Amino acid sequence: MTAPRPDGDDPAPETRLERLEDEAEEAAERLVEGFEGTVDRVLPPHVRARAWARRRRSTHVLWQAGVLILGFGLVFAGIAMLVLPGPGWAAIILGLIVLASEYAWARRLLDPVKRWAQRAADAALDPRVRRRNLAIAAVLVVIAAVALAWYLVAYGWTVQPVLDLWPW
Repeated sequence: MTAPRPDGDDPAPETRLERLEDEAEEAAERLVEGFEGTVDRVLPPHVRARAWARRRRSTHVLWQAGVLILGFGLVFAGIAMLVLPGPGWAAIILGLIVLASEYAWARRLLDPVKRWAQRAADAALDPRVRRRNLAIAAVLVVIAAVALAWYLVAYGWTVQPVLDLWPW
């Protein structure tokens, strides 16, 4: 929140970053002044929709409410999918991405998730880790093949011994 100046003028930006962001936004508005239609034609549809919504306060508030409802809906659905079938973490991250498109607090919340995802991607692409994972997968496949071969030799093509393990 900005504090009012002692002389009673408009509130001054608290930080240099806020001042620079304000100046950049004003410069961008001056650049596209009179060219809104042209600029809108080259922008992706979601950016055009957001720009359209920001032109009037009523549509901007409705846009933010829609983003808030959709984002939190995805986050809550993701939380539910952590215990129910479904891609819980993916839905939570998608909900944060939707919220981060409009809210700074969600962007700050999404930053550690991005760092975690980058570390996971780097680890997955590390050749030593990939070789280790492939070796583990190969050992598991061999164990499964040996177990299947033993089962077929011992019992043949029947699942009755497995069904006999269940108490029903």
